[in-house]
Amino acid sequence: MDRIRAPAVFSQRKRQKGMHSPNLSCSYEIKFNKFVIFIMQRKMGMTRRTFLMELARRKGFRVESELSDSVTHIVAENNSYLEVQDWLRGQAVGDSSRFELLDISWFTACMEAGRPVDSELKYRLMEQDQSPPLNAPESEVPSFIASKVSQYSCQRKTTLNNYNKKFTDAFEVMAENYEFKENEIFCLEFLRAASVLKFLPFPVTKMKDIQGLPCMGDRVRDIIEEIIEEGESSRAKEVLNDERYQSFKQFTSVFGVGVKTSEKWYRMGLRTLEEVKADNTLKLSKMQKAGFLYYEDLVSCVSKAEADAVSLIVKNTVCRFLPDALVTITGGFRR
Repeated sequence: MDRIRAPAVFSQRKRQKGMHSPNLSCSYEIKFNKFVIFIMQRKMGMTRRTFLMELARRKGFRVESELSDSVTHIVAENNSYLEVQDWLRGQAVGDSSRFELLDISWFTACMEAGRPVDSELKYRLMEQDQSPPLNAPESEVPSFIASKVSQYSCQRKTTLNNYNKKFTDAFEVMAENYEFKENEIFCLEFLRAASVLKFLPFPVTKMKDIQGLPCMGDRVRDIIEEIIEEGESSRAKEVLNDERYQSFKQFTSVFGVGVKTSEKWYRMGLRTLEEVKADNTLKLSKMQKAGFLYYEDLVSCVSKAEADAVSLIVKNTVCRFLPDALVTITGGFRR
């Protein structure tokens, strides 16, 4: 089979300094010669794009760093058909019909299958997938403009009122399961989708409600559709009943225990924290020993009364030195 020379992943520091070394390269075996992929960096960022390119190359795909005549498939994330066309015009591409313009969901499906999947209609970026025409009946134009929703969570104002908890709970279960499997792409896919739904100022009741929203890939849409129709997600329910997920959930709740340690314990046949504590052959790190010693305290939530008591102590101490100082409790700290 053919082989392609692909540039190695340089550190961020070297990229910023403009350092390039032509001698640093690695060889990848190309298994799928008919597919030449180009991943757009627009709305994605350099780090994520580099990660995805390397992932695809390791799986036998040919991925071009620059747009060239050999490219057959262009993959975009959170870009509409018109946005991709505008970008191509900026690259002096006159005829874009020779490219397959595909959503990132096609790419992730390929990575999951380990081979190219058919570029079905659901994966393609289509011109008709735009906002409703200006002359559409008023009842068909949603009052909430989905296209204005930012793909970045830091640019969205999200309150504590989650109108879509039944969806986001399922997404977080799926994300956690993929985290335990060290599948970063699918984990982030569900976490981002959960973040978007938490932002919505209304409950999702039909598939049309999520039309045009960012981060709504095929896996996400399938779960939303099932919950709308059945009231629950069979996939999330299956994960919750999975022995491996249940064991990893317990293990990682201990301070100092991560996925690698959980995998090690699970391969040893351990399934519960009681079994871990009863195994005298295990050598726990200093943090893990502390995690088990103070387990109940660390997993329990801090009550409002406790927070107020601590706030009062801090306030009284601060005011001894700065009488006009303002002390405020803030939440969201994950210890």
